[in-house]
Amino acid sequence: MTDDWMFLLLTIIGVAIIICITGLYTKSREIRLIKDRHKLKVYQEFFHAVTDLNTAGKEPDRVSRAKMRLAYILDNMNIVADPAVLKTANEFLDFLNECPDGDYDVLKELNILNVIIRAMRADLGYQGGKALDESEFRFRFYIPKNR
Repeated sequence: MTDDWMFLLLTIIGVAIIICITGLYTKSREIRLIKDRHKLKVYQEFFHAVTDLNTAGKEPDRVSRAKMRLAYILDNMNIVADPAVLKTANEFLDFLNECPDGDYDVLKELNILNVIIRAMRADLGYQGGKALDESEFRFRFYIPKNR
């Protein structure tokens, strides 16, 4: 009779442990999904800010607003981004600071943005990132010639 009680007790404890582990795993996945969703939003806003900066042209008000938006987004990126993304974002800022008058080398900007987007995709864990790197795929960005 004690063997039956012992078996029942161990079974209940085992089921309780499995339920706790499953709950913890589910909660950690949920937290990761929330973090990744927030990162994706910040990363999208970064590229919207870059597009605003590229399309601002020579209008001082639009350029000022675009730079301010980019600064706010970079503040958010400093909080949530992966170190590889932050490193490439710093390279982009160095690039922007090299030409304060807005006369950028478009090819260099495209190369830096491609490195940034690859780092962002790796941070978010998108499948197929390795295949894109091996194929030397180039992401396209809208950069008007008359800025």
